[in-house]
Formats: sequence, C-alpha cells, structure tokens
Amino acid sequence: MIFRDLVADRMDASGERVFLVDAATGREFTYAQFHKQACAVAVYLREQGVNPGDRVATVVPNCSELVVLYFACLYCGATIVPVNPNLSATEADYILANCRPKCTAVSSSARQRLSSALRGPISLSTSQDPVAPGTEVAIDFNRLADSSSFVPFSEMSDDDLALIVYTSGTTAKPKGLAHHMGRMVRNAMALAEVQEIDSNSRFYLTLSMAYMGGIYNLLLLPFLTGASVVVDHVFDARSSLTFWERARKFQVNTLWLAPTVLSILLKMDRGRQGEDYCRSSIRKMFVGFAPLSAKVKADFEARYGVRLIESYGLSETLFVTARSRTSDDPRDNTQGYVGESLPGIRLRACDIHGSVVPSDDEGEIEVLTPDLMAGYLSGSGDLRKVDAGAWFPTGDYGRIDQTGSLFITGRRKDLIIRGGINISPAAIEEVLLHAARVVDAAVVSVPHEIYGEDIVAVLKLDPGTSLDSVLESIMAQCKQALAAHQQPSRYMAIDEFPRTSNGKIQKVRLRELVWEKLQIPPVDTASLAKESTPA
Repeated sequence: MIFRDLVADRMDASGERVFLVDAATGREFTYAQFHKQACAVAVYLREQGVNPGDRVATVVPNCSELVVLYFACLYCGATIVPVNPNLSATEADYILANCRPKCTAVSSSARQRLSSALRGPISLSTSQDPVAPGTEVAIDFNRLADSSSFVPFSEMSDDDLALIVYTSGTTAKPKGLAHHMGRMVRNAMALAEVQEIDSNSRFYLTLSMAYMGGIYNLLLLPFLTGASVVVDHVFDARSSLTFWERARKFQVNTLWLAPTVLSILLKMDRGRQGEDYCRSSIRKMFVGFAPLSAKVKADFEARYGVRLIESYGLSETLFVTARSRTSDDPRDNTQGYVGESLPGIRLRACDIHGSVVPSDDEGEIEVLTPDLMAGYLSGSGDLRKVDAGAWFPTGDYGRIDQTGSLFITGRRKDLIIRGGINISPAAIEEVLLHAARVVDAAVVSVPHEIYGEDIVAVLKLDPGTSLDSVLESIMAQCKQALAAHQQPSRYMAIDEFPRTSNGKIQKVRLRELVWEKLQIPPVDTASLAKESTPA
C-alpha cells in the first residue's frame, strides 16, 4: 500500500521533526508524537465499533485534535466525512442523513447546536472547547489508552475510500463526492514534486478543515512531504490584523491562500511587517479555490514582493495543472494562465459537439486523470462510481496552447464562489420560494472587491406586494435556514423573469439586468474564470 509505506518512511526519516504546531496553545508535535496519538485515537474508534469502510463524520472547528482524528480514521480504515460546524442545522442534518456515518465526532459547542441532527455522537475534547464533565462518550487526549500493539492500515488498501466531502454544485442539496486513498497520495506527491515542496516547508493552515483545501492541500500534502503545519482558526477579517505577526511567530514560510484572503490583507494590513516578512521569509505562496482577478494579483505581488503560484483543479479531479514556469516567463502574467498538466494527466478542449478543437481555440476543458474521484453519493448515500479511464468534462471553458499550457477563460456552471466557498443558487432559491408572498425567485452573482462574488436574490412577489413590506421576514427566514456564507447581500423585486421558450429563467440575461440596475460595468469574462485547487 502506497500510503502505509509512505507513513512508515516518514516515521523513519522525520520522526523527531516537527509536523504539527497548535497556534492556539503553541504546542508542537513531532511526527513520532503525532503518529502515537493518531494510533491511540484509532484504537478508541475501534473500541467504539468503527470498522474498516465505516464512515466517521466530524463536526469540529479547526484544531490540532481534529488533525489527529482525521489521521486516526485513515489509520483504522474508516472514511472521513467532514462537516462544516458553521452550517445551518438543516444542512448539517441533510449531510449526516445522506452519508450514514457509523459515528459523528463533534465539538461541545456544535453538539449543543446540532443535537437533533447527530448520528452516534462522540464528543471531541479540545484545548479550546473541552468536553463538559459527565459526557459519556468522548475522545479525551489526556486519557488515551496504550496503542503500542496497534498496526495502522492493517485492513486498508489504496483502493479504499479515504474521504467524502460535500460541495455545493448546481443542485439544491450539497453533493457528496468520494476519493480513493491511493489516488489522493499519487496526486499530492505529483504536485509536491513539481512545486518543490519538501521537509523545509512550513504551512499556515487557516482554511476550513471541513473542505478539500484545509484537508488535502494543507494537511495530507505536507505530511507526505515531511513538511510542518501550523493549525489556526479559519481566517476572517479580524485575523488580518495579526496574520503576519502570527506567521512570523511560528516561522511560516509557505502559504496557500484564497483570493478573498489576499483582498482582505491588501485592505486591512496597515503596517510593513507583512511586506518585510514576505520578502525575507516566504518561500512560496500558492493561491487558489476561487477566481483570482488580475488586479488583486498585480497589487499583491507588487506590495509584498512575492510570486503568486496558481494551479487548476476541481474537487472531483484533485490537482490538474500547476504553474511550473519561471517568474520571468511572459505567460506568468497572462490572465487565465494556470500552468501545465501534472505528470500522468492529459487535457483537451472540446466544442459543443464534443469534438476536440485546435490548439489555442476555446472549448470546454476535459481532463483524463488517474486521480479522478471514486464517484458521487446518491440520494440514499450509496456510491455511484465513475470511470477513471474516461474523459471528465470540467464545465470550464479555456484554451490549450501548443506547448500544453492551460488558460481558463470562463465557467459554465451556475455556481457562485463567495470567499472561496462554492455556493449553490438552487439551495438559496429553495429557501426563498418558501417565504410568504414570494411567487418565484432566482439568485445571481455580482462582483465583490473582497469576496470575488456576492449574492443577489431576485424575487417575483404576489401582486400588490412591495419588497419593503416583506423583506424583514424573508431575511429572517434566510438567516434561520442558510449558513452565513449563503446569505444574499441584496434583494431585488422584478415583475417578470426573462425566460427561455421552455419556461426556464435566463440566468445570463437576469444577471445583466441586475448589473444594469446596480450600475456595475461589464467585465471581461476572463475575470470570472474558475482558477481553483480542490475545495
């Protein structure tokens, strides 16, 4: 097994090196110490009846204890199903019902808020959120049993499912997709080799560990390469005030940020500490998860003296391309350029009929990758497998030049990416349609200086109903049923929606009307390109 062998090699080569740093407490864990804790938690899970192939859901905010729990699941052959603890109870309930976990590891605060949705809850006691006295089933790191006889991966193969993540697509409900352990390892190692990520790299994990970026980019990849990771709470506007101070304190030299974070730092950073630290200590700065505008890229690179390294991929495909050219290559500053395909991965651009278009012609980008996901979960939670030997249509448009470089020019999918998080308009529309006096509803995006895209809800109301008279109740309903990142920033009323001949709302035309109403100037479609790593 690839992963088992790599873990063994890592313990031999890096056992005494630091792997994990808890930013909340300052505590450091060597690879050997971390491995021992993961084995102990794996033993605990086995004692709770978790067997190879079982699913373990987690509803826990970023913390070092969650990192240990993730690896413990892998060690005992269980499949990790992370759930964002900030989701509404309705969404969390859907995910937990769909994935059918054997148990759910949950923080104390989340347990109180989501008690009705939990399946087989096990409290995870953390330094920031300790378990209340008297809790019957809890993982307490101060009382872990001896695990010296435990053998990790004894019943796991590279073809087993390691992870199921839920990501918003074009459907109303979150969509679960699964990945094989072996494919994730191969893909991570391929990117690490191209980008020269090694044991000297120290990452700063401020992305949510409930999504691919936090788990895959900033945990699994560093572990496999012998690097170290500083785990902190999820980045927000307040974090920007101390971001560079904490990066310096913990000697971070490798960053992986969303465009939202770049925008916030540009706006909120008032001193020169970040500028000086980037120029003296940051080895690499990766950016992904959402479209990166040319202006933000240029402004950030000029101010902080770093080169932003972009890549392209999807949650379904993992990493597909990476920028491997030197900074003096003219393509590096070409809008939409996301690099070249990783070893073993092929790309092509196709027209609407599925025929491959010539080099430099625009078409829908399709990917042939050995690292393709295992499949999607059905409505009943069963895995619907996909063919890893088939070309995967990304839904993104772009061109491939004669040297094989990929340029993304736009995206087809009706998704809104706000602050690096994929948001399904259909999920928001479903809530709006249940509001009193709302006849029909549609959600579209508008540009946002910091978040990349923002959400506008357009409503058709009962005749004679003014938006002002019902707005408060509609907003209250959205606040109750939707997560914070799904809340519309604006509400507009419309007499009639533009529709196609078969009655479907024309989202493109509706977006144009909204932009005209808000006096938003047209933008080049390239700025809406989906340049992202897995999220």
